[in-house]
Amino acid sequence: EALVAMVQMLPDRMTVGGASRAVTYIYGACTDPAHRRKGHMARLLERSFELDREARRIASVLIPAEAWLFGFYKPFGYEPFFHVSRREITRAAGEGDKPRRLTSGDVPALAALYDRLTPACKIERDSACWNAQLGMFDTLGAGVYGWFDGDTLTGYAFCWEDNAQEILGVNDTQLQGLLDMLGRETLTVTETGTEIALGVCKWHEKADETAGYMNLMLN
Repeated sequence: EALVAMVQMLPDRMTVGGASRAVTYIYGACTDPAHRRKGHMARLLERSFELDREARRIASVLIPAEAWLFGFYKPFGYEPFFHVSRREITRAAGEGDKPRRLTSGDVPALAALYDRLTPACKIERDSACWNAQLGMFDTLGAGVYGWFDGDTLTGYAFCWEDNAQEILGVNDTQLQGLLDMLGRETLTVTETGTEIALGVCKWHEKADETAGYMNLMLN
């Protein structure tokens, strides 16, 4: 009667070839150390693929918790597909362009900027997702910040205490303003890019996509 292994299949949607398609985000895949190497995870994943195909989901996606897990998931058909770039910024002399704190009222602007600045193939975010992220970063992190040109949102940053998990549309002067706002000398920031494999994808249907974007997934 003991639970020894589990996976959670969370429903998501991804823009593929200009169309919105259902995908499964595999989350919390784990096995009790005393019951590993017995094929439990393999059977769970294979069953999840069967359910995906029955529901006509186009892909299964996940974020390996550690680098070695990219190799673990490869035999199941998962390949690196979602990439980001990461760098460390340091406080410099001069005045930065400080952002303002964002709220749920800014969700439409956040969504529009995300759609415009991320790759065409991406995990989609609805209003509930944006509001959940705002609530999480406000409660557990350092908050969510944005820069504006008049009334138009031009850049944003989702910040933990020691890093910005997602930054879009932000220049160096604005990054200095973010350091001022957070009271930090250094900050690691994650942006769109191709340097670091963040997540993997297993296609259930053929898709003419070479790369995609995901971030701010359930954490």
